[in-house]
Amino acid sequence: MLRLNNMYFTEDIAMLTQSDLFLAAAGFLSGLIKTGVGVGSGLVLLPTLALVFPAKVALGLGAPMLLASDIIGLHYYWKQWLPRRELTRLFLAIIPGLFIGIVLLPMIPGRAFRIGVGIFGALYALGMLWPQFPVTALLKKGVGKLNAHCGDSEEQNRKGAYFYGFLGGLSTVLAHAGGLVWSLYLLTAARDRRVFVGTTVILFFITNIYKTISYVWIDIISLSALAQVIPAIPMIFIGSYLGNIVNKRCNHLLFRKIVLCFIFFVSITLCV
Repeated sequence: MLRLNNMYFTEDIAMLTQSDLFLAAAGFLSGLIKTGVGVGSGLVLLPTLALVFPAKVALGLGAPMLLASDIIGLHYYWKQWLPRRELTRLFLAIIPGLFIGIVLLPMIPGRAFRIGVGIFGALYALGMLWPQFPVTALLKKGVGKLNAHCGDSEEQNRKGAYFYGFLGGLSTVLAHAGGLVWSLYLLTAARDRRVFVGTTVILFFITNIYKTISYVWIDIISLSALAQVIPAIPMIFIGSYLGNIVNKRCNHLLFRKIVLCFIFFVSITLCV
């Protein structure tokens, strides 16, 4: 049987093969969505893996898988990010969030964490599918006021970088959701689309390295568990390649809605 309570995958050959296949399929789906629709692949990967693995183990396995897709992103968007001064400011704000997230994570009970992931994913998908959803409308109003307060001046822009940077660092450690938070800041800080994407890619790359190391350090996953991710990496690359084709040739809006419906139903399953 699979021993997940101490995060060591000591199981028979058949179960190893089954786990490898599931990780490969999840990696393929993550890569496909990341380049195909732009919806945060972490929001798809985490609840999907949590269907089979405990939520915290799924969180740990997701970091190196997301890191693999970040490498592809760096190839396409190398140095197409914010100026060094602004990027440094953002990273300085992210670092405390990363540390606090790693301290908080072991304190959250496994069952509560699983339900929390499910609720977050369901609300996110519902909000994107139904913009008039009360929670979504309230968040949009709050974000709009905050961005208006941040404005375009140097001082106000710095405040926005500190706030969104810290919150994104915390969110990415706890739920691979930092991209959602950082994008709220980048909507005003990075007007150019390629700079927007390039900045998120470098943020993901650095933070996913940190998360992978930290998850092992706090025993969320073990080094032997990380080895199970290796067979999924080629599938992540293939999914990313096909996602780029889907983005160019398929109905983007329809594909996005399908992905959001998938996130919603998987997230609801985690809450049961």
